[in-house]
Amino acid sequence: MKLKFHPEVKNDIDNLDGSVKPRLKSTLNKIKRSPELGKPLGNKSGIDLSGCLKIYFYRKKYRVVYQIMNEKEVMVWSVGKREDQIVYISAYKRILEKGR
Repeated sequence: MKLKFHPEVKNDIDNLDGSVKPRLKSTLNKIKRSPELGKPLGNKSGIDLSGCLKIYFYRKKYRVVYQIMNEKEVMVWSVGKREDQIVYISAYKRILEKGR
């Protein structure tokens, strides 16, 4: 499976603490091998992430929000902390901007 990244995901990763980045790399490899491992997201509080999945990493404090685009490609929409729903809001805005 090929991973593609929304352009702003680079900023998400750059903003992570250095101790978190190796865990992210491991998580991205898991997604690459078995994208169905993530938990499905839906429409919560007006943030519609139906069709996307989330996977936790680093003591369940961080999330990767992604979408299986087809049998060969996964799009990573957002990486970050769960607190204040920031990772989900970022993913939602990026998806809207791209046009589902």
